[in-house]
Amino acid sequence: MFKRIMLTSLGWLALCLACRATNTVAVDLTIRPETHSFSCRYTLTARSPAALTRLALNLNKQLRVESVSGPHLRAQTARLFYDGFQKDTLRQLTLDFTGARRQQTLTIQYSGQLPKRFYTDSLAELTPYANWLPNLPDREYEPVRYRLTVHVPPAYQVVSTHPPRRTRSGYYEFAGTAPNIEITAIAARYFTRLASAAPGLAVVLYKANQSATAADSLLLRQARRIITYQNQIIGRRDPIRQFTFLLPGTNRNAGGLLDNAAVITYPDFDTRDPAELLILAHEISHKWWGYGTWNDYNNWLNEGFAVYSGLLYLRAAGDTASFRQGLAKRRASAATAPAVLNFDVRQGTYATFRQVMYDKPTIILYELHQRLGDAPFFRILTATAAARISTTQAFLELVERETNRETRDWLALQLST
Repeated sequence: MFKRIMLTSLGWLALCLACRATNTVAVDLTIRPETHSFSCRYTLTARSPAALTRLALNLNKQLRVESVSGPHLRAQTARLFYDGFQKDTLRQLTLDFTGARRQQTLTIQYSGQLPKRFYTDSLAELTPYANWLPNLPDREYEPVRYRLTVHVPPAYQVVSTHPPRRTRSGYYEFAGTAPNIEITAIAARYFTRLASAAPGLAVVLYKANQSATAADSLLLRQARRIITYQNQIIGRRDPIRQFTFLLPGTNRNAGGLLDNAAVITYPDFDTRDPAELLILAHEISHKWWGYGTWNDYNNWLNEGFAVYSGLLYLRAAGDTASFRQGLAKRRASAATAPAVLNFDVRQGTYATFRQVMYDKPTIILYELHQRLGDAPFFRILTATAAARISTTQAFLELVERETNRETRDWLALQLST
């Protein structure tokens, strides 16, 4: 995410065995906007090539856990622990099952209050940043198949990253495939909808409790231009065909989701400002750059790629001055940054984290671009996006396949110094 993003601590769900079978999640959510509260019945079906006998579940300590159940649940224990990356205390549940099975189902019933940054007097925002869902440490961006049902008072409407499959007064049902942390619901008294559709690309904007402005219409037009460009240099094998913008007006941050969506909370967001246009291009590109592990150095594959993708759009749009200024700013920051490779994201300050995960990778990618030229570099972007690369090792191997061993070694050196 971009500079104006400071993700709040999220609860985490840990699968103790490293499996890569697709999990399914059912979320039955009740939102009470008037009291800024919610309750949730969260059911995870975890699948693994190897037998599962234990799951470790980490949750926001502020959530009230009413029950934990499962057909094979045998025992559970709980403890508080401090997570160095989240810089927050979490509650960890250790859950043991009878028998070893490749599939285990677990249901958690819990409730809580939304933090102040995620509501107004007529809006409740349950997005990836509101700390409302369990999650998978080290597998945060791994897609799950999900079904989300939302209950709200009849006077409220609900939007998510896609249109609802079913809806009636006070009830909305959504479904899709996305990272668990991206399951999203925003409740408001009404939403203004803007849409821009053309063959092969539909862009929709939902603005909560306010009328659309000229800046919103401009955002929609700029988004179409950005997506068209990024589809050419990044998404040739996996293009964006539809995209959703959610504007809750909570004035907090902006964030791009793998699920072809972005949440932009700033009520004064205006893409006539090159800095805001850069944010927009950055967040849209997270459709492809979102598979690097959240809490280790592989996160540079998310953020460094997104920063450079945003800068590339500014250059393509003719704003070479902002492109150069953006590079110069990040070059100055990168000069004092530790090595990207093996950087311990749990240590140090947030400023150092940004240097290593955002700024230094941007300069390394720029230098790789200069070394290769446009066509080979864009082939690498396209191949990386299509392969959903999530580790530095896999990216180095891809670079070697697309170029040669000398370029791989050069890149490895840049990342390790």
